[in-house]
Amino acid sequence: MDHPRVLVPVLNPLGGIRTYMLYNLNRLHNEGYRFTFLSGAGGAFDTFKQDLADWEDTEFMEFPPGRNRKMMFSVIRRTLRERSFRLIHSQGLQMGTITAAANFFRRVPHLITLHNVIVPGNEVPGRFKYLKERLISFLTQRTTAIIAVSNDCLENHIERFPAWQKGPVKLHVIVNGVDTQKLLRSQSDFETAGTPWIRALFGEKSDVFIGGFFGRFMPEKGFETFLQALTILAARGYKDRIRFVVTRERNGYLKESIQAVEENPHIAGMIQFIEPFADIAPILAQIDLLVNPSLYEACPILPMEAMVLGKPVIGSDCIGLREVLYRTPSAAPKKGDADALAANLIDFIEQPAVNAAKNFAEEAKNRFDVRIATDKLLELYQQYRQ
Repeated sequence: MDHPRVLVPVLNPLGGIRTYMLYNLNRLHNEGYRFTFLSGAGGAFDTFKQDLADWEDTEFMEFPPGRNRKMMFSVIRRTLRERSFRLIHSQGLQMGTITAAANFFRRVPHLITLHNVIVPGNEVPGRFKYLKERLISFLTQRTTAIIAVSNDCLENHIERFPAWQKGPVKLHVIVNGVDTQKLLRSQSDFETAGTPWIRALFGEKSDVFIGGFFGRFMPEKGFETFLQALTILAARGYKDRIRFVVTRERNGYLKESIQAVEENPHIAGMIQFIEPFADIAPILAQIDLLVNPSLYEACPILPMEAMVLGKPVIGSDCIGLREVLYRTPSAAPKKGDADALAANLIDFIEQPAVNAAKNFAEEAKNRFDVRIATDKLLELYQQYRQ
């Protein structure tokens, strides 16, 4: 059996990028593709290696510590010169651009998956922004194909790089998905043999709602809006009606975020921090509501997972997330609006939309099944590989 070797450069295998690779590339690995992952040395890559411990004939190569783009370029160029690859699949625009430069004269078929959107505060950094954007456009326009994880994501990038539409690069949208079989199996295993523990963190009775906020402590994840909304709830007499578990993510403003909670007497008792977890299903099984008030996203997977498991979601109308929540029972208040988020939380407390979420679960399972995405990605691999 032919085992085409694919080089996968990735800046940091964290969050949605990590989940994307675990969900999508696992299927391609089972179809016979073999992967060489190239990333920065450190904890995130070490954890990712453990995630893939049972993947046959998988290789891991490391950049030197730091984020020196010239060093990354040199390592990728040397790797392409010394090794034979049938395809390159870069993760993210930044890594895709560096790889495109390193691959410019070698012309190995090169796919780039876009995992983010470009908004104020998340733009090309430093001086000579216009020239940098022209260079990014020039290099990426000459790759084989660009894959966006949502229609919002692609439209957002085309606004910044309109030359992509002229080719020769091909543009594709493959919407993110969820490993629904694994997710539902994990939920079933927990409900059969697991021991619920989250509610016990608060010592609360069964009539208190338990919500979850599981994003990294970054501005774009809406944590500040979330805290402001809880302050409003407390001021309106709802402090004892709902509690939240929040993951103590290492990648983000962890210290500042915990301090913001501890120094706010109105909400300190409403939140319990828990350690990050590898399997989301047992956590979602124990909460009544997921809150995901992001300011911008490319195509978040967490709300998909919650809806597949029949859990209500309060998100926002931000780019990327609005596409996931479209035509679902989930709420999408205005992004960054703490009053609107608080109003939706109060609506849930007074009239929980539990049945609507449970009734939508079957449709969510079909709509968000990652096999839809992996089928399309497999077609592109077969179409573009050498």
